[in-house]
Amino acid sequence: MGKTGSTRFNRHSAALFSCVVLLAINSITVRAADGWQPHRPVEIVVPSAPGGGLDLVGRTLQSVIQQDKLSSKPVTVINRPGGGGTVGIAYINSHPGDGHYVSVQALPLITNRITGISTVGVDDVTPLAVFVTEPVVFAVAASGPIRTGKDLIEMLQKNPSAVSMAVSSSPGGQSHDAAALVLKAAGQDPKKLKIVFFDSGGEAVTSLMGGHVTASATPAGVVLGPSQAGRVRMIGIPSDSRQAGDLATVPTWKEQGVNVDFSTWRVLVGPKNMTPDEIAWWDNVLKKATSSPEWSAAVKRNLWTADYKNSAETKVFLNGEQKRLTSLLTDLGLAK
Repeated sequence: MGKTGSTRFNRHSAALFSCVVLLAINSITVRAADGWQPHRPVEIVVPSAPGGGLDLVGRTLQSVIQQDKLSSKPVTVINRPGGGGTVGIAYINSHPGDGHYVSVQALPLITNRITGISTVGVDDVTPLAVFVTEPVVFAVAASGPIRTGKDLIEMLQKNPSAVSMAVSSSPGGQSHDAAALVLKAAGQDPKKLKIVFFDSGGEAVTSLMGGHVTASATPAGVVLGPSQAGRVRMIGIPSDSRQAGDLATVPTWKEQGVNVDFSTWRVLVGPKNMTPDEIAWWDNVLKKATSSPEWSAAVKRNLWTADYKNSAETKVFLNGEQKRLTSLLTDLGLAK
């Protein structure tokens, strides 16, 4: 091949090489702009049995994401109860740094470590969102002798160990905290209360309806249906003022002489060490999901209070809750 042919070949090769490089750069740029996207099914892990407050949040989120096509891949809900949420955390952390696995959590995410149930806490997950707050409702069997919160307080003051309380959380969790606060405000030792722990609010209310416990303390959403069916009677809410809507007829504990104000919250977390791109994808999806009409309808239906916070805000919130709950549980004698 002559010099001219060789020059033409080199120029052609150089041009071809430049095109390949440009295509590669453009491809990388597009992928960077798009950020992380799920490339297999997304799992929302609920650390309680079906039918409880956490389960309602998880399944509502799944429904909204799929209805509004916020994920290009399917979204499933998996129930992994046990250990006050620690079984669910262990499961998502078996997929380290993987944004395909997230878990709905509540106060035990923080209180388990404070009470000595587990060494797992907020430092072992990636905070993604605060969804809602929800009141804890105290209820009794509709056919039983207890008619009001005052009746229950009188029983507690006579003999607290004779009163069994079904709660939908681990020791030191949301329902246990609310029950302990009521007992302490009534002038009794919270450690003397006979607590029966269940993996979900639904199971706690079922036990109440079956006559196996004296009273229950559960998230509002799981006790409303049985109340409307005439199976249970809601007797008190630890709140500053009465709730609206379906809970408007339920008196606060303050109205009944017990100065208690307490509610629970629902958050979403991922495994430890998620990437910024994965967190950004979830921030985008969750902001859209919690702004949707379907989510708003669920908030009203389940008696939640909307309180969405993004990943950065949630991290700050959980750090603040860790300090508050450490002080509270120490005061109640439940901290280890």
